[in-house]
Amino acid sequence: MPDGDAVSSQPLPPLPPPHTRVGVGGVLIRDGHVLVNRAVYRSRFTIPSGYVESGEGLEPALSREVEEETGVRVGVGPLLIARHKVVTAQESDLYLAFLLEDRGGTPEARPPEIAEVRLPTLAEADSAPWISELSRLAIRLAARRVGSWPRSPWPGGEVPGVLSEAYHPEGSVPP
Repeated sequence: MPDGDAVSSQPLPPLPPPHTRVGVGGVLIRDGHVLVNRAVYRSRFTIPSGYVESGEGLEPALSREVEEETGVRVGVGPLLIARHKVVTAQESDLYLAFLLEDRGGTPEARPPEIAEVRLPTLAEADSAPWISELSRLAIRLAARRVGSWPRSPWPGGEVPGVLSEAYHPEGSVPP
């Protein structure tokens, strides 16, 4: 894509199988404590997370999931982790975890999906076997990055630390 070209608002063609689900999660640090929750179908705690719905962006999906699960409002900061795994020959899963900005709310478990919410200290969370390994890694990375972050100047890259670019079939790049 040549420099200066605008990102297209035209929809992209649908993707054939295999299909990739996109999940998002976030690390919220408050006064040296980190927000984790346990879904009713899990044995261990994780950072708040969930799947992006059809037509939804990463930032709105993550903000929605955190508020639905815990009652806390957040802004989305820099990307901490990207993990991709093949689930079956027809399905894969992409998970992106971000540092979160606290915008208020009292953490509480939100049924029917969430059984418990906890706020362990960062030190406790780092070695807690009751928190998933992937969530502990995200927490470690977030603990190093607390503070401000640069915002992307690219159109479509309003999520801090995330740049995006649209695909344009040959000859269809907008002026």
